[in-house]
Formats: sequence, structure tokens, C-alpha cells
Amino acid sequence: MTKTLITLAGGLCLAMSVSVALAETSDVAKLLKAAATEVSYLSFDQAIPIFGEAQRLASEGSEQWQAAVFGRAICLQQIAPVTVDRLGQSVALYNSLIDRFPKGTYTQQCMMALGRIEELVDYLGDQPRRPEARAWYEKARDTSPVNSPMSHEATLRIASTYIQTYDPQQCQLAMTILEDWLKQYPDNPLASAMWQYCGDTWFWPIGDEKKAVSCYLKADELGLLEKGREGPTYWRMAVLAERNDLRETAIAYYSKVITKTPTSGKAFEAQLALKRMGVPVPRIELFDAAMNQPTTQPAAPAQPMERS
Repeated sequence: MTKTLITLAGGLCLAMSVSVALAETSDVAKLLKAAATEVSYLSFDQAIPIFGEAQRLASEGSEQWQAAVFGRAICLQQIAPVTVDRLGQSVALYNSLIDRFPKGTYTQQCMMALGRIEELVDYLGDQPRRPEARAWYEKARDTSPVNSPMSHEATLRIASTYIQTYDPQQCQLAMTILEDWLKQYPDNPLASAMWQYCGDTWFWPIGDEKKAVSCYLKADELGLLEKGREGPTYWRMAVLAERNDLRETAIAYYSKVITKTPTSGKAFEAQLALKRMGVPVPRIELFDAAMNQPTTQPAAPAQPMERS
């Protein structure tokens, strides 16, 4: 959950604004497109003056004018290292858009960005302000259409403000929020991530390992979020399942570590675990295939020398 997500979302909205703002001049559209390109390169300092010029040329209050203001705010927030001054300018721009255009294209994006500013530690001496962050996320959720991507993301971020406290009672509140959402939207693209997040939280700090395993199983049914990096989660699932007498689940996931993620660093240990449990142990086929390869490559046939 990094600021980069906000940046990418902002860049996407900026690109979209170019295509939908039909009433403005092509010069403004070109400037917004050029600035959005700089944002996609993470060249925030280069994008700011381009957004400024687009804002100057656009009709005040128009869709493109709002896009330029929002773009400047995003860039001021993202330039590293973060400074109090630039962050203050960014906050002022976000608030100005919210106040002037309560139903504008960028209103909920501004609320989410303000929530992230409150949530994260941006500079030395800064402190997270989770209740304030939660309030902004709740506003974004409550003013977004039901079942919209913004509403779903805001729900996830609301829950995260409780989980980040690592207080078991607050984490239980987060679990209620996430599990209620999952009942409503079981097939949502974020569902796997939310099940995995629930599993991580039940594991620690709540400390209910059986519930953690049940959440991980649901996440795996949908497809784990980090493709190619499933090994650590499979290993955790197997160990927790064995520790909590969920024998069949333990066997299944030790086997997955061996057959699906043999390069995870836990394949041999998974073999030992299955042997200890007295069940058939799959071979690490990837390594078997490597062992059957010739150790040296045959020499290439000599090529006849060309006459000069």
C-alpha cells in the first residue's frame, strides 16, 4: 500500500481527463498529456510547470482546469524528499478542489490522497494520524457510487487504519469490515487481496491461526495476488495447518511448495515435513530435470574456412 498506487491512479485519471474534455483547446489537451507522461516516468518535478501552464490556459473551473490542479497536487505530494512546504501546498490544492467541486471528477481522488497524507509518515518527525486518515477514506467511500472501484479501495484503506495499530481489538474491527465486504463482493478483483490481508491479520497480531488458514485458502481459490511469489504463503499455510491439526491442508500445501514453487527455498523442508507425516513425498521435478541434462555441451562442428 504505497503512495505509488495513488500516483498511478492519478496518472490514469489525468490521461482519461484528456480524452473526455471536449470543450477545451487542443493546446491544453497536449499539455495535460505531456504532464501525465512525466508522471508515468515519476518525473514529478518536470510535470509541475506543465500542469501549471495547462491550468493557466484552461477555462477556470473546467474539467481540464481541475485536471491540471489535481496533477499539480499529486506531484507536490510525491516529490522526494517530501517537505512540509510542498505537502502543505498539495493539501491546499486538494482541499480547494473538494470545496469548489464537491461532485467533481477528482473529488474522491483528492479525499483518498488526503487520507494517505494523514496515514503515512512522510518526513522526519511526522506522525501517522490514523483517525483523520480514516475520516477521509470514509468520505471517499460514502460519496462514491456503491460497488465502484473507489468505494472498494476506500473500504480496504479504512480497515488498514485499524490493522496498522496492531491492537487486537482494533484489528477485530477491521476483520468485521473486510469480511462483511467479502460477503457482499466475493468475486471482486480485490477479493483475493482482502482474503490474504485477513489471513495475515488473523495470524498476527490477533493470533488465531485456524482462521488465518481459512482466509488463505479462500485467497488461494481466487488466485494469490503476487504471481510467482506464492511460495512463502504456501509454506506458512502448510506450517500453520500442521500445527493446528489440519492434516489434509498441511499435506496439500507442503506438496504445493514442492511441485508449484520448487525454487522458493522451502521445497526440501517440505519434503522432510511430508516424510515426517508418513505420506508419499513428491520429487522436485525441476531439479531432477536439471540433473538429467548433460554436464557439457557437445562441441559445435568445425566450419570450413573461407578462401580469401
